[in-house]
Order: sequence, then C-alpha cells, then structure tokens
Amino acid sequence: MKKTLYFLVFISMLFASCKKDEESKQYSVNGEVKNLADRAVRQGTVNLMTGNTISYTAAINSEGKYSVSDVKEGSYTLMIEAEGYITYTETVTISGDASLEAILTGETTMTGLIIDSQTGYGLAGAVVAFTWAVTKSGNGVASDTTLANADFVFTTDESGIIEMVGMPYGIFDVVVRANGFTTRLLYNVNVTPGYFELPQITLVQQVLEGSVRIVLNWGENPWDLDSHLTGPMEDGTRFHMYYMNQEPVGSLVNLDVDDTDSYGPETTTLLTLRDGIYRFSIFNYSEQSIEGGSGIYTSPAIVEVYNSEGLVRSYTAPAFTAGSGNTWRVFELNVTGGNYTINDINYYLFAEDDYMEKHQPGSKKQAAKFHFGDF
Repeated sequence: MKKTLYFLVFISMLFASCKKDEESKQYSVNGEVKNLADRAVRQGTVNLMTGNTISYTAAINSEGKYSVSDVKEGSYTLMIEAEGYITYTETVTISGDASLEAILTGETTMTGLIIDSQTGYGLAGAVVAFTWAVTKSGNGVASDTTLANADFVFTTDESGIIEMVGMPYGIFDVVVRANGFTTRLLYNVNVTPGYFELPQITLVQQVLEGSVRIVLNWGENPWDLDSHLTGPMEDGTRFHMYYMNQEPVGSLVNLDVDDTDSYGPETTTLLTLRDGIYRFSIFNYSEQSIEGGSGIYTSPAIVEVYNSEGLVRSYTAPAFTAGSGNTWRVFELNVTGGNYTINDINYYLFAEDDYMEKHQPGSKKQAAKFHFGDF
C-alpha cells in the first residue's frame, strides 16, 4: 500500500514538473513597424493569430514599436493593421524570444511637382514632409510639421518631382522647404487610394527687405490668366506692367514669370516701393468676354502677397455673378513714406483689349492696347 502511495506521489510530482516546464515555454515577441519611406508607423494593432482567432494582441506605440509577452511556443500568423495601409500578414514560428520587424505598404501611387516662383520650372532639392493630420488613436501622437516627426519625407528630383508607389491613403499636413525659400504649409491634404497627384505647389523665393512679391496660381482651366499691376512713376505718371510690358522702364517692378499654359505661377516683384497706390488685377486672357470672370472663379485662382517676413496676405477669387466682367481686381497697395497698407478690393470688372478683340484673338504676338483705366 505504501509502495503504491509513493508511486502515485512520484507520478504527481513528475506530472507537475512537466506541466511547469510546458508553462515555462512562454516568450516575448517585440518589433518595429515602418513604412516604405523608412519612417515609423505610429498607429495600429499587431495580432498573433491561431487560425482565425486572435491569440495575442498589442498596440503600436508612437515610435512604431510593439511588445507581446507570455507567448506560447508555436506557429502563428503575424497580422498588422494600420489605418491607410494594406493589412500585413506573415507566418511565424515562436520557439524563443523573437524580434519581428515589418514594412507596411499602401494602395496609393503619389506624385507631385514643386515649382520655383522665380523661374516657373521644377525646383530640385526641395524637402516635402507628410504628417498625418489627425491625432493617432490610442497613442496620443498629434499632428506635427517637423521633419523629425513626419510620417513621410521626400526630396524632389532634378525636375522638382516627388513620387512614391505604396503610400497609404489618408489626410495629411504637408510642409515644403528649400534653402532660400519661404516654407509652405498645406493642411488636410486628402491622399486617396489609387493614383493621386498632389496639386502643383509653388515655393516662393524669400523676398528682400523693402520689396513685395505677388504670386498667382490657378488650375488647368483657363489656360491663360494674366497679372496686371499699375503704380506710380517718379514723374507722377503711372506705369502698367503686364505680359507685353514686363519691366516698365523706371517702374522698379518686374513680371518675373508669365505663364501661358495653365496652373501658374505668374510672379510679380515690386523691388522698391514708391509713395502712391499700386493696383493688382487678374485678366482672363483665355476668355475675354464679359463672362470671363467665371473662369477665374472656377479655376480657382489664388493670389498671395509676400514680403521679407513671408506670406502676408492670401486671396481666393470671389464668387462670380453673370455679366460681371473678365477681370478680377484683387487689391491696392497704399504706400506712404516706405510704409504700406493692403486694401482688399475683390470684385470683377470688364477690361477690353482693343487689338486682340478686333484683329487677332488668342495670340500674344502683337501688342495689346488695353484701356489703361481698366487697370
């Protein structure tokens, strides 16, 4: 009887020892999740699946890292889900502590073009940073415009182009930088699945102290909008700067870029300000009828004013009323003793181009005779 009891106790101890060994075979699994730009994916969930059942789960933290403890030895499917990305899956075998890395891809092919305001051509070497525009759920990572915390960072090629296959979709804040240029911020850019073309971005060269720069951008249509600036001359008369008179003698202003094939930019620089009133307007060269302002509004046209401190004023074309004209009078710059105020105008009027209307519509090869008073 005693022998039997001793045997049972021995068997129980052996079973307990084996059970303890089995229970001790539990391991830690950790790793880091990145995107194709080699940046941390700072949101999402990591699951270790047994069949269709989640056996272990962990959240990705603000550094793109995760950790799972007490994982039993065995075979699992590593599944990683993050907003905007394609779900990542991989079969893994856990037989010890493991570090499992993953690179997530998205469904978007994204392209973009960065333009130099002073040449109208692509700007090489500009840095473009994309940051998720919403707080990352569960991780407290808020929107950030610094390069260190951006989700994607690109550098434009020699033609000013950025491109990425496998970008996630979502809403981003975009920051564009280049040495000698004013940093540009774009908020809530909605990157969609499939092919996505970032709207053309004009980066504006920094303005010298005492100067003012005016930049016009618009869409694909109309194909040609024209910048017009009038202002004071030293002798008390007024100059008229436009595509046929890009540097009026003695005016101290330049039409740096005249764009004739959609989008812009058209760039005007006031090198030195004289006392008096400067008036800036946009003429729809593509549609010179009294309904031409409709194309300015729907393009949509945007005018920005810069000084040495950066962007100081931005205008979007106002709503158009039928029969209002072909010209958007944007603002006046009132200069006194080197100081100036910007007075908003923002209405449409009709300006007539005598020569073009009567002789050669659609051509800029001949001198245009605008009614000076219209501008």
